[in-house]
Amino acid sequence: MRAIFFDLDGTLVEFGRDYEDILADAIEAVADEAPDGAMEAYSDAFYANFTACESDPIRRAFGETDVAADPEALADALRSHEVEACRTPDDADAMLSRLAEEYELGVLTNGLREWQWEKFRASGLTEFFDAFVASYEAGAHKPDPAPFRLAEQRLPADEYAMVGDADADVEGARSAGWAAHRYDGDGFGDLPEALRWG
Repeated sequence: MRAIFFDLDGTLVEFGRDYEDILADAIEAVADEAPDGAMEAYSDAFYANFTACESDPIRRAFGETDVAADPEALADALRSHEVEACRTPDDADAMLSRLAEEYELGVLTNGLREWQWEKFRASGLTEFFDAFVASYEAGAHKPDPAPFRLAEQRLPADEYAMVGDADADVEGARSAGWAAHRYDGDGFGDLPEALRWG
């Protein structure tokens, strides 16, 4: 049996507008305005906390800005705005339904499980998938092997493949001994042939 894991952000879901606009709207929904430099300060703090797998990286990051609002409320607003902005690729339902007839399907995403799961659930694609793995559960992010090993535990298979839009997806999968395919935004109609399984 073969399993195909998909990245979430940029692959199964995409933001329908620029992320800076999403972030600004989330801040303004709670604090009325984003002070100069607030979004840059948030982004820098978030990536530092996220890379280190610190708990509550979004709330922590907002706490390191000059935004005059409760960091928890800001984090909640950002999550709502992200979920609302998510879009799925054209014909994703039909293509994933076809793949699910022959393969086990999973999601392997960098991020917090509850945050990423909410976006995934809102996508309407959950029925096609047998496993969901977020990097925070493994204590490390792709391309580290730990998330790939956890995915193997969650969805046992003879062979694995990863479909994603980033180097971390492709390089991490290959380092883990998986097949890999870089998603180019044109849907999943070229799968599974593009995986070049032996």
